[in-house]
Amino acid sequence: MHNGLRVSAIVNCAGKGTRFGSNKLLVTLGGRTVLEKTVRALCVPIVDEVVVTVSADNAELYQRILVEEAGLPVTLVVGGAERHISAHRGLAATSGDIVVVHDGVRPFVTPDLVESVVAAAENDGAAMLGMPSTVQVKLVSDDGFIEGSLDRARSWLGQTPQAFRREHLERAYELALRDGYSRISDDADLVAEYCGVPARILPGHDHNIKITTPQDLGTARLIEEGRADADE
Repeated sequence: MHNGLRVSAIVNCAGKGTRFGSNKLLVTLGGRTVLEKTVRALCVPIVDEVVVTVSADNAELYQRILVEEAGLPVTLVVGGAERHISAHRGLAATSGDIVVVHDGVRPFVTPDLVESVVAAAENDGAAMLGMPSTVQVKLVSDDGFIEGSLDRARSWLGQTPQAFRREHLERAYELALRDGYSRISDDADLVAEYCGVPARILPGHDHNIKITTPQDLGTARLIEEGRADADE
């Protein structure tokens, strides 16, 4: 609960992990699967309910890991072919005034990061985390030629969680489904495009990485080791 507003979280775990080569959600970090670590990180006091979107193939296994073994107070919902379809189904299972959406393979999100996007979503309607880019980002044409560069001073690398007032997210999903939206995007883009509500971007954290490749997993293990050492 935040300022009398009910807060729901959707953790997207319905992806296939094709770039990783196997199910990265089942890789272990510090004795827990990435799946459990990420979902557990969203089970914080400010969040009233957590919904996890899963694929039909993994529903039984994830139910066992999260609910039967870990005892987490979460609800599992079978997702769809596209990310926004899965999240739309997850949204239908929630009741929050503010809805947080998070990647299932970002296991190092912290309570203060969740709280920051929830507070900003209350004020601005939409919010997300990010980090200022330290590299030059090029715009490339379909035939492989550089068309220009983004201004590094205004370029950020997006992270989740993202948070939204419920009415904006509902409308964005409904219109995207109506249009057969299929571009690779995120919820902040959908809400901006369909509702005209730009997301406020807030500083995330270097450790709030998305585990997409085997190299990312190596980084995640170093982060986990550092956290374990700090706790000793």
